[in-house]
Amino acid sequence: MVKNIQLKPVFEILLPALENSGIDYWVYGGIGIAAYVGKFFRKNKDVDIFVKDIDFERTKSILGNLFLENNFKLKQKKALRNGRPKFVIHIHENDKNEILSVVPIYLKETCTEFLSNEGSTKFSKQILEKVDRNILGFKFFTPSDIYIKKIFLNFLILRSDKRNSVIKAFNKGQTENRVSEDAFKILKLDDVKKLKQIEELNSTL
Repeated sequence: MVKNIQLKPVFEILLPALENSGIDYWVYGGIGIAAYVGKFFRKNKDVDIFVKDIDFERTKSILGNLFLENNFKLKQKKALRNGRPKFVIHIHENDKNEILSVVPIYLKETCTEFLSNEGSTKFSKQILEKVDRNILGFKFFTPSDIYIKKIFLNFLILRSDKRNSVIKAFNKGQTENRVSEDAFKILKLDDVKKLKQIEELNSTL
């Protein structure tokens, strides 16, 4: 059984600190997919969350207050070309492995917007619905299952290298890396068919 004990400080210290301070957050990525499935199915190296853009700096400040007491380290990542910031937290001062990654989601008048190196993606404000999750006693919030999957599919659509690895894995019928392992848990054959169509279209351009 996969337990992801190395992420215990995230679920027992960092995320509760945000909740207690009134900061809304949403877990997505690998742990989000684990929530979709209902269990940990692989070792996850970190937890990805997004917060509202208006809460991003306050989130950094709140988590920063925990560093001295818990020997954590916060590292501000270089902003993307489009200006999107990101910071990560390491569990130990000299540990290079991050355990929490935080990015903003931008609130627009009628939608929300995710920014990445590959571009901008708009989602309905329904992505901000908070769903309670509990895996092996680790409690946290995610978007709904629909949006966990939409975020993952959008990631594959924007990243041709990751998309190709998933297509190859499905063609072989076996996982090859973390992304394809996640894909096997959350995607259906129709989803993979659409990814193949995107890949075929891109190859003709």
